[in-house]
Parts: sequence; C-alpha cells; structure tokens
Amino acid sequence: MSHDKSSKSIIIAKFLVLLGFLILILTTYYLRGEVLTLSHIRFSADEVRSENSLKQLRDSYPSRVKSYEAAIKQYELHMKHYRKMLDLYQNDYDEYVKRIGDRYDLPPLPSFPVKPNPPELEEKLFEIDARFRSRKNQYFSTSSQLVWVACLGAMMLSGGLVFLLMFDINGHRWYYLAMLMISFVFLIGPAFHSIMSGIVGFLKGP
Repeated sequence: MSHDKSSKSIIIAKFLVLLGFLILILTTYYLRGEVLTLSHIRFSADEVRSENSLKQLRDSYPSRVKSYEAAIKQYELHMKHYRKMLDLYQNDYDEYVKRIGDRYDLPPLPSFPVKPNPPELEEKLFEIDARFRSRKNQYFSTSSQLVWVACLGAMMLSGGLVFLLMFDINGHRWYYLAMLMISFVFLIGPAFHSIMSGIVGFLKGP
C-alpha cells in the first residue's frame, strides 16, 4: 500500500512538473506577443508619417525643381566669383586684399517652407496613439495577473522536480537534476516579464 501511495505521489509530481512547464511557456510567449503587438502599433504610426512625407515630397516636385535651378544659379555665381577672386589673387594681390576686406558675399537662398500636417493625418496619428496607450494599459493589467500564474507554474515545476529528486528512488536522478537546472532558465520567465514590462513602460507612444 505504501508502495502504491509512493507511485501515485510520483505520478502526481511528474504531472505537476509538466503542467508547470507548460504554464511558464504559455505565459512567457503570450506576454512576448503582447510586446510585439505594441511595437507593431507604434511602428504603424511611423508608416503613416512616412507615407505622408512621401506624398508631400511628390507634391512638392515642381517647387523642388525650382529650388534646384536656383541652387544651380547660385553655384554658378559662386564659381564665377571664385574664378574672379582667384584671378585677382594671382595677378592683382592688392585688389584681392581689398576685396577680402569688403567681405563680399552672395546673398543666401530663401529657406524652403515646411508644409503643415493635414488634419486627417493628425487625427489618424491620435487614433494610433490612443490605441497604443489602451493596449499598453491592457498589457500591464494582464501582466499583473499572469505574473502570479507564472509564479504558480514555477513552484509546481521546481517543487515537483525536487520531490522526484528526493523520493523517486528508482528514477533517473541525474535526469531530474538536469531538468531542475534547466528549469531555472524558465524560472527567469517572471524576471523576463518584468524586463519586458520595463521596456513597455519606457516605450513612448507614437
């Protein structure tokens, strides 16, 4: 009877080890998926900004052509001025020094205006930001509950392995010991969740 009771306890311990292992894997990958979802939402705002910037770039093509032509003209004026000053430097140094003293400079080009963002873009970015913050709040709410589920799984995993290591005389103790050492990798799960929570906490909205 005692042998049957011991065998039953060993079976229960093995079941708890398996269940705890699966719980830790499930919670780890679920929270990792939440972090990836948050990152996807955040980068979708960058995609919207990129599309708007590309549209503005294409719309401003005629203006950019005119700016390029003006820049070419200014370059030609600079080149003409440079050649003239170089000729003075080589042939009439006194006049060159006089010109340098006059500080003759070409006027700069007018600055290119920045087009303001349309209201539709601002509204879309605001919606993405609101969705990001809502999902981040959901992540922390879920994480605060799953951390205790992960704690339970870790206790079941480590406790079951320690029980098997101590009382399963006929079992492969080196196997249990190796599993116990490997389980500490999965016990890092709650700490990994905390690290991810910190990353999400510092992750700014789009």
